[in-house]
Amino acid sequence: MSGILSLVHEKGILDVPDSALIVGVDDTGNENFSDKNFPVFGLGGCAVLAKDYYQILDNPWRYMKEVYFGGVDQKLHASDLKKPTEDQLNALKYFFSKFPFFRFAVMAAETLENQTMETNLHLICHSVLQRIADFAKWVKPTEIIIIAENSDRIRIDLLKHFSAYRIGNSEIEIQPMVFLASKEVRATCVEVADFVIHPAGAQVRNRLRGYTNKFSIIRKDFEAVFHNVDSRLVSYTELLSAKPQ
Repeated sequence: MSGILSLVHEKGILDVPDSALIVGVDDTGNENFSDKNFPVFGLGGCAVLAKDYYQILDNPWRYMKEVYFGGVDQKLHASDLKKPTEDQLNALKYFFSKFPFFRFAVMAAETLENQTMETNLHLICHSVLQRIADFAKWVKPTEIIIIAENSDRIRIDLLKHFSAYRIGNSEIEIQPMVFLASKEVRATCVEVADFVIHPAGAQVRNRLRGYTNKFSIIRKDFEAVFHNVDSRLVSYTELLSAKPQ
């Protein structure tokens, strides 16, 4: 499909060119690691060119929701799937292994040694932009549109940090446009981002709890998202320390 992707936002409608990179972002945990039961924080998500948005991301996701999760109008959150059926798990595995969209996560835990003057959130936002920039070198977008899940706690910081940098695609520099979307909107890119960042957070939490060993046991949901697809479409980073330059 060509030239039909439009974003409805508080100031009107933005017609998105086929050459724009659409990036969905969601968060997990607390950036100050204040939750002792979940002492991690991260941002993650997905990205695809606008010309491929429906074919690679939106249509397959909506079809999967219709068939396996109660309908396209249902909100789908990874944390709500307490007892998924085998068919649901297989459908998610198929989606993440079959369709070639970029998926990324940047994680940190309470063990992070941040010796800089920057906040943990700023460091992670900057790292996310680096992941996006790396992927942009492959697809050479003319615009970058970031759609982040609207969190009352960090929404202002996300808008500030994601808008503060320019991304080069080897030919031009692009300043990302940043929008916020609540889960009520059921934007596909944000829902997919939720299913990317959730296993990333759980994987780090398992490491902190000692559930992994020298053989680096990988959660099945983490493997489904990050391991069963072309490595060029995957970027996963855990920040362990940050020092002033």
